[in-house]
Amino acid sequence: MNWKRIFGFGRESKQDINIANIGISDEVLSIISKFTTGRLKPFYKTDLYTDKKSVIGVCIEVKQDQAEHLVLKMREEMQELGFLPFICDSEHNKVCITQVSDQFDIIKIQQTNGDNYDITSEMVISKLKEWHHRYPFTIIGADFDWVEATFQVIPESKKLRSFATEMYKFCPDIVEQGAGSINGLMEELEESNKLFLWWD
Repeated sequence: MNWKRIFGFGRESKQDINIANIGISDEVLSIISKFTTGRLKPFYKTDLYTDKKSVIGVCIEVKQDQAEHLVLKMREEMQELGFLPFICDSEHNKVCITQVSDQFDIIKIQQTNGDNYDITSEMVISKLKEWHHRYPFTIIGADFDWVEATFQVIPESKKLRSFATEMYKFCPDIVEQGAGSINGLMEELEESNKLFLWWD
């Protein structure tokens, strides 16, 4: 099947990048085509410290209010194939698809960090794994300075304050430039059922 023609892949790129060379199988492309016929573009992994780029998948622009739903529906069908779609920009209108072994690889790919608090990407992964063990969640998006996940099990009311305090200590900006207080953060957690970290 001519996926380049269907998706218009590489049409705007100065380079003609072969989908097969990225490791995106016809099966994965078929799943993508079930949910969207938008134009696929190369997804670049960019090293934050060297600016070295490499193509490791594809990305597609979507409507902002559809991104999360699209990620979760595609993931149901792609995960067994070793691929995970995720939101990859702060405007929440771009979804990327790449080959990963588990959801925490998304953090590694995006190099999510809190450099202004001396928090490395490895520390973010470690903390998220710790929290996930206690309160399972699904990572739906990340970039170099934020990560978003939906809870499968949210902390019980009596443990929510303790967890919100942990979040604040690890990521002060979510309170100091966001919720305004631990109580405010607790309300956000209960209302959204989401874990959202960002470092300014």
